[in-house]
Amino acid sequence: MVDSGRRVQILYTARLQDGTVIDGSDLHEGHPLEFVIGAQQVIPGLDKTVEGMDAFECRTVTIPAEEAYGAYDDALCETVPFNEFPNAEKLSAGEFIMLSISGDKVRVKVDRIEDGLIYFDFNHEYAGHDLTFSIEVISVFGETGSAVENEKHAAGCACGCHKLKEQLQT
Repeated sequence: MVDSGRRVQILYTARLQDGTVIDGSDLHEGHPLEFVIGAQQVIPGLDKTVEGMDAFECRTVTIPAEEAYGAYDDALCETVPFNEFPNAEKLSAGEFIMLSISGDKVRVKVDRIEDGLIYFDFNHEYAGHDLTFSIEVISVFGETGSAVENEKHAAGCACGCHKLKEQLQT
């Protein structure tokens, strides 16, 4: 079973409620997603779902917006006068741009441009959306390790476990 603090690898597909695939292992050349349970490396709902699953277990779950990218927050929208924004003429409604704010790079959506104003939306693009994840746990690493990693044998035993342990470490 996957416990907090354990490193896991999963294959996954993330979908919006209308079935649109927004992320997944297939979009990353089939590479699994690797993270440590409880380390806040993934959205909270995914962390909670994978914790308690077993290696090779598959599960499909819907994660509410609050445990995914959060509720949509109107306070995270801002307007800027068109003539005060550098290169405003190059912006298009609906596109995402990177802004440097206090030294940090922030991805922002240009929501619309009208009446001499640019409307920026700082919400995550999936804020306010429940997400459906299909998940398969393919590897579990960590303190408890596999049966081979945990075997206690006398030094120099002839069972071959040392060869398996060496393979696991490479």
